[in-house]
Amino acid sequence: MPTQWNDVPEPLRCDIDIVADPGLAEDPQGCMLAWLEAESRPMAFTPHNGGHWIIFSHSLAHKVLCDARAFGSFPIGVPPNFQQRPRLIPLESGPEEHRRYRRLLLPVFQPTVVQKMERAVRETAIRVLDEALTVDALDFLADVAKPIPTRVFAEQMGLEVDMLPQFYAWEQGFYRAPTVEERAACGQKISEHLQGVVARHQEQQSGDDIVHLLLAAEVEGEKLTPEEVHGIAYLLFLAGIDTVASMLSLTVLQFARNPGQYSGFHQNPESIGGSVDELLRLNAFISLNRICEADIELDGLQLKAGDNVVIPSALTSRDPNTFPVPDLFNTGRSRTELNQHHAFGAGAHKCIGLHLAKLEVRVVLEEFCRRVERVSLSPGKTIVGHGGTTMGLDTLPIEIVRAS
Repeated sequence: MPTQWNDVPEPLRCDIDIVADPGLAEDPQGCMLAWLEAESRPMAFTPHNGGHWIIFSHSLAHKVLCDARAFGSFPIGVPPNFQQRPRLIPLESGPEEHRRYRRLLLPVFQPTVVQKMERAVRETAIRVLDEALTVDALDFLADVAKPIPTRVFAEQMGLEVDMLPQFYAWEQGFYRAPTVEERAACGQKISEHLQGVVARHQEQQSGDDIVHLLLAAEVEGEKLTPEEVHGIAYLLFLAGIDTVASMLSLTVLQFARNPGQYSGFHQNPESIGGSVDELLRLNAFISLNRICEADIELDGLQLKAGDNVVIPSALTSRDPNTFPVPDLFNTGRSRTELNQHHAFGAGAHKCIGLHLAKLEVRVVLEEFCRRVERVSLSPGKTIVGHGGTTMGLDTLPIEIVRAS
């Protein structure tokens, strides 16, 4: 039986709710960083969201993320989503399955393949930005951060672009509908739609979008089944829209709060490329989770089979023991140091789509910085955020001064 609240000694207890703490709605990053500032322990146990361990230490988190045999990845979620079907491939796969999937997927998501997508991503970014930036005040999340990755995702996956509002509604419902039943219903609609997409791609036989690439992927005579492509497409749907939107909106919030920093990027948009990893480190938002496969000792503590171990990347990516002066935006950090952030996880299950996500972030920010001389938060308007597996913003009202 997994660890229960009454099993946990008082010094290891905490009262952190990464899903519903009221502070997350007002300032999700500020709320989480206040937890980190108050903590001196490498990990603690909270009774919220089914009861789970929460890790604050980067090195301890890295140990968990890199041990896929002891710390499984099914089911994903805070709390763990046992109702989720199909399984998210390759994220929720065991070590042996995962190696097979990575071998088949790497040719589809390797940097050289992703780089060929840049022109289409930039065209989409330019189209959305030129329409959104015709006014001096806008909601960056609704007008820019959501439309661009949603449209890019639809086009790269061969989905129906005219269904973008429906995709957005399903994705929002999956993550943040008020009840488990409503979230499951949205997940079912996504799954059913993607089954049809995979079936149509099988009939078409040829094409250059990601679903066609997945159906055609082959290593040593081995191919993915249509059911496996469906599971991969499902994961890409859930990850490809919400995550990039969160990366973009949290970064622009950082720019709005640091006008001098933003001015440098406006004057030299090309410098964004060398800053993406540091921006992602400071604005990491995923709360990764792993499930103990058996009773295990971790950092001198006895964890039980079935325990949920949660790793908020927003916290571990600012651990001062790994990142000196962690709250400082510093593009001079070593490549080794920058590669250690947990914005995309770590270990065997590190996000396979990270190159595409970084490409989208770079391109959108480059084009935004070219077009906008100054960005600030709209006075009198409120930023609304949320917690959960993907902490982030629901609104980001900003005012801009367009470049002349």
